[in-house]
Amino acid sequence: MTTLKELYAAHFYEAASYHAQRVRLLQNPDLHEYDEDGYETCTHAAMCAEMFITGKVIEHNPSEVVPSKILEKRNQDKISLSALQDNDVNKVDINTLVSLQMCGAAEMLKKYIDIEKYHFKNDNLEETLNSIRHYAKLLIDNRNDVLHRHYMHTQSIHPATAFSYLCQYVDAVYGDNSMEHQYFTGTYSRDASALTELLKRYLSADFDEPENLSIDTYNKQIHKIASKYTALMRSKKQYPNLSLTTDIVTCPKCGKYAFLTRQTEVLATYWEGEPNNSISVLEMFNPSGESEETLQCPVCQLEWKDDVLHLYQDFGEIKCIKTHIRPDKLSLEFKQCYQTYSN
Repeated sequence: MTTLKELYAAHFYEAASYHAQRVRLLQNPDLHEYDEDGYETCTHAAMCAEMFITGKVIEHNPSEVVPSKILEKRNQDKISLSALQDNDVNKVDINTLVSLQMCGAAEMLKKYIDIEKYHFKNDNLEETLNSIRHYAKLLIDNRNDVLHRHYMHTQSIHPATAFSYLCQYVDAVYGDNSMEHQYFTGTYSRDASALTELLKRYLSADFDEPENLSIDTYNKQIHKIASKYTALMRSKKQYPNLSLTTDIVTCPKCGKYAFLTRQTEVLATYWEGEPNNSISVLEMFNPSGESEETLQCPVCQLEWKDDVLHLYQDFGEIKCIKTHIRPDKLSLEFKQCYQTYSN
């Protein structure tokens, strides 16, 4: 069975394959996407290299992808990454894994080269690995120029050519029948996304239910939600459309009660297509950066935010028991609910 860190690495290999597909489309002069100046090609080629390198470092040791200074401050990151290394599914926090603050591209590239040199221990491959480093760095540096300065510092080699050389050197190290070849040719695929499989494995793992489960187990979480609501209501002048409601739901992990909180700060509209000639869509969003939805279970300590909830909704459904509760009324509503469904 694929290990947890291999699944997490596969998430980045999927991204690498996607960007490789984009490079090939952008370099086809018969398509309307054709990228003659190479700017967009450079961005996707660099992202392909960066996602591949990140996946390789994760396969070696997931904790290596996050700077040590950050790991010292963010204990949950450390726990989740260690859980991947130890293949301990119950300690994996998918929410953390989709929002990690990772090492910069230059540092990640150095780690990758060091890992592979140690792995192969082959002097004949050292020059080839150095060539991978050269072309990956060239693409990443040029991508940074495109994104931050809107030009490429060097036009001595077209990004498509640099990417082609990078692919050749990758094949020289791993072989043209390898998975690595698939990542760089855009042919890698899975039956289900790697993160979906990782999430399903987390949900199906055994869970030890607390022995003394009572309404008190939930009261602390209810108090936190109510306190947040009280604090947010003070921001009504800044966000007149601000809204916070909570649903009582069934936890998809342990099957006990959980709370799904929805926060909306601003309502806005946008055109679905051509301005003034297409449907106008009403959108809710949070300029403060707060998650729009948060699912919290006090029993199994599950906490999912927007990205993970959307991932779960691809194959599962959150079962609601009571909806649209104002958080300052949640304590009373939950007490009634708990008494009704526990009898």
